[in-house]
Amino acid sequence: MRPLSTSPTRERHVAMAAELAAVFRERAAEYDGNAEFPHRNIDELRDAGYLRLTVPEELGGLGGDLTDMAATQEALASGCASTALTVNMHLSMAGQLARNWRTTGDERARRTLGDIADGKVILMGATAEPGHALVRSTGAKARKTEGGYLVTGDKTFGTGSAVMTHMTSMAVYREHPDGPHVLVFRVPADAPGVRVLEGTWNSSALRATRSENIELRDVMVAEDDVLLSFPVGSLDGSLLQTVWGWAMPTFAAVYLGVAVGALEQCVQDVLSRGWENRPYVQVAISECEALVETSRALIERTAREVMGNALWSSMSIQQGMSRVVLTKIVGTNNAVEVVDRVIRVMGTPALRPGSPYERAHRDVRAGTMHPYGNSDACDLIAATAFGIEAAPANPPRLGRLAEPAPRDG
Repeated sequence: MRPLSTSPTRERHVAMAAELAAVFRERAAEYDGNAEFPHRNIDELRDAGYLRLTVPEELGGLGGDLTDMAATQEALASGCASTALTVNMHLSMAGQLARNWRTTGDERARRTLGDIADGKVILMGATAEPGHALVRSTGAKARKTEGGYLVTGDKTFGTGSAVMTHMTSMAVYREHPDGPHVLVFRVPADAPGVRVLEGTWNSSALRATRSENIELRDVMVAEDDVLLSFPVGSLDGSLLQTVWGWAMPTFAAVYLGVAVGALEQCVQDVLSRGWENRPYVQVAISECEALVETSRALIERTAREVMGNALWSSMSIQQGMSRVVLTKIVGTNNAVEVVDRVIRVMGTPALRPGSPYERAHRDVRAGTMHPYGNSDACDLIAATAFGIEAAPANPPRLGRLAEPAPRDG
């Protein structure tokens, strides 16, 4: 069951994503089996205008907000999880940039958004490092130089590295006058010292993302390219407004979309086999529908709270962080439960290598480890419920972000 559209604009966006997903579904097994990046899919997304979904209309985009992105990404992931997860990084960053531009009128943001609309820029992030989870610390080092910083470090999970034109990453500047600070910055993917380490991605899930390791060696980061700076180990309000506020609901939507795709295939296969009146099948399918709709409702609510600034204006930063993280683990864990039920309905043929069920079974499990992973999320959620400070918190630098324009319909 597809979600009801809340506006004609949303309906157009979701219809575009569903149409593309139907095409990508036919290629997904081959891309996954070969662990091959889906370049053709990305080209078709660009041609369709999907890569400018979250760019403001007045700058040449489609004007979608976070709620639109969550709905469309669910639809796209039902066809190809690797494609949807890759695109998620880009769309999320473009949407964050759009809100920043609406709030500040920053000319560099306007130019970047225009280049995204023209198909010249694809954004991605490379912040993950072994032993440094949760974007509160990093092993990469930044040292001051004339005009900026030289950054050296090693990053993992470079989703989108195959097509990125610009990369967001982070490093610690230990000589900051207020103590060690994490610097979040964006540099061109072809900047001297940036190297994608081909062949380092070897995973059982989301194989076609080709999320290769990335090496940074004395990469020049100009002062103007530093997007955020906050004390090491803290919960940063600006990160809640941007990275976490946009990533957590949409990660949930992507993994949920993988499960929805498996569920839709299961319903078709059940009908073709004449199993629709079997009590066990009916119970399993109804439970799946409940899990999907529960996740959708929470994702939609949280996305609206992000767009309306409630998560940092009406509660503490830790409370807001806990809320977006909860949305992510509910969506991903429910996705796992849906796929497990579907496989029990279909039986052992569902685990045949190359089947959509077997692929979904692998892909959704990555969601439980994708930051915030289940264990770290539970620590934060429980600490918040008990009133325990998980880490020092910083207020957002931009305060209240511009709210979206009134929607049609």
